[in-house]
Amino acid sequence: MVGGGPAGALAARQLAVSGLLVVLVHQPRRSRQHLGESLSASAPRLLASYGLELPDSVYAPRPADHFVRWGGREDRIAVQPERGGGEGQRLVRRDRLDEWALAAAEAAGARIVEGSASWASDRLTVRRWGERELRIAARALVDASGRSGVLTRGDREWPTWRTGALTAHFAPGDRGGTVIESFPDGWVWSAPVVGGRRDVTVMLDAAHAAGKVEERFGEALRRVNLAGFVTGAPLTPVRAADVTPYRLRSSAPTGERTLVAAGDAASALDPLSGLGTMKAMDSGLTAAVALRTALGRPQDAELALAFHAAKERGLALEAEERLGGFYAEEARFAGRAFWRRRARKSPPPAPPPRLPEDGRLRPAAGARVETQGVLQGDWIVPAEVVVRPDRFRPAHKVAGIALAELFRAVGARGGVRRTLQEFPAPEPAVRTALAWLVRERFLIPGAPGAGGAD
Repeated sequence: MVGGGPAGALAARQLAVSGLLVVLVHQPRRSRQHLGESLSASAPRLLASYGLELPDSVYAPRPADHFVRWGGREDRIAVQPERGGGEGQRLVRRDRLDEWALAAAEAAGARIVEGSASWASDRLTVRRWGERELRIAARALVDASGRSGVLTRGDREWPTWRTGALTAHFAPGDRGGTVIESFPDGWVWSAPVVGGRRDVTVMLDAAHAAGKVEERFGEALRRVNLAGFVTGAPLTPVRAADVTPYRLRSSAPTGERTLVAAGDAASALDPLSGLGTMKAMDSGLTAAVALRTALGRPQDAELALAFHAAKERGLALEAEERLGGFYAEEARFAGRAFWRRRARKSPPPAPPPRLPEDGRLRPAAGARVETQGVLQGDWIVPAEVVVRPDRFRPAHKVAGIALAELFRAVGARGGVRRTLQEFPAPEPAVRTALAWLVRERFLIPGAPGAGGAD
């Protein structure tokens, strides 16, 4: 395992709990400038499903408000929900989150080795400060080394543009909360961080972020209004980073050794998503299940690794689509290069179709049943799923109903009423699953015909 962030540490913990011998190579950051990073309120539920619980010390104090200045309007979103009390974002302290995840891995039996790693000649070589090199032979490798991509960097797909981030800390003003604001050449995010300071991060085209970063940073801040949020000049040097989103061509590269990528090593989301840390945690946990399956049930290895790869790629593509629409909302700057490159203009979505009370349904063009891997407890198992060419991820169950079985039943019975009456499950659950298949356009009204059902 290479990388001791949330993705790597949580993957190491799960694999160690499964009884595997895990060595986690971790290169600590000697100095870390805290950013306004966040987790969604669903994080505790995700972790609880793996027997984990985040300590309260990981969370930063709750901001009073969230200000969104975008597309010519300002929205003030009320105080974020209490932990576990609904969807929303909670600011976290990444140093404490990383410490907690590493401690969980070590407590489960993973061996933590500090140093930098490289792969050559069938061995992982770890260079340690002031000590001899360590060479490790492994049955499998997990690259969770973030953007550095120690083992998988060469397999990335990049957009045609690059995003640079410039960040510094300020003394806080008398206004609390977080703020996001657009301007002609990018956008700014500001949030309170440790030590009573505020982080301010500017997103620009990478070419605009190059050169004298202090000048670029100052120019950007003069285009937005952070009055009351920050005071005076930056208290820290302005730091630059590449935050361009990307994805791997394959999140489970093949070769002589099983190699799985997790977290930002597998795919990185546009920072506008605000889900980078949450996605890394989920990715590490899923990678552990996929790898455990590949090693423990070799007959399912291909399905398990493909499941993880498809999930990573699907999440990245869904984020591109959703955030492209959000960039397109900033119509004031549509002609500017930064916005033109990132925006995805789509026609307004049609109202989702509703399940008719009766009538016939048929498969939409290209909708079909396939056998793929699905997550079931601590394993990836083969199961039938429904897929559609223009949908990023397959679907397995809704309301406890196996969608593939229902999809086929509709093809055999045709009528909505007859399907509801004859499908061997409680009618309310069948109705919910059938309505979902219609709403997501796997099934469409009409007489049976060439539709693609297997």
